[in-house]
Amino acid sequence: MKSTIAPEPALLGFLQDEPLHGYDLHKRVNANLGGVWRLGLSQMYAILIEYETRGWIKTVMTTAQNNRPARKMLKLTPAGRRAFDAWMKQSARGLREFRVDFFARLYFARAAGRPALREFLEHQIASTQQEYDSLHSAKTTSDFGEVVRSFRLAQLETILQWLETFSEREQATAAAPRRARRSPR
Repeated sequence: MKSTIAPEPALLGFLQDEPLHGYDLHKRVNANLGGVWRLGLSQMYAILIEYETRGWIKTVMTTAQNNRPARKMLKLTPAGRRAFDAWMKQSARGLREFRVDFFARLYFARAAGRPALREFLEHQIASTQQEYDSLHSAKTTSDFGEVVRSFRLAQLETILQWLETFSEREQATAAAPRRARRSPR
């Protein structure tokens, strides 16, 4: 799967645990990722049609129950799970991808548990450091090129600092002993 600026494969992640009706999927995306990705209902259905064509999801019908009609449910296929896993292994590059893709992936990495989150953050830090090092050693041929380069370096430096701080905070939270809850008297 090629890298994408829009976190469209996140739709696959929401189908990992159970099939969902399209409207329920839309509500779940907006409730969990609405702060980073605005997804219109028609936009989502267009993506889902493409994903069904690729074989990443399939539509299954429920049986009618209690005077309620059968519903079309979206189900993740094994190919869809592989596509989602491949997307999760990508690293965001640059500010545009970091603003949206990274946070969509972070949502699923956190949901997967501490080891997956740690691995995800380590991979992103290494990738961002590599991008920073590459840009830092690049030569520019004009004054304007140097202005752009210095700005991008500052962005990447800020992203690296945030990633390292966030990673340390998450590790400290995981290592902290849990307090026993006090019973009300």
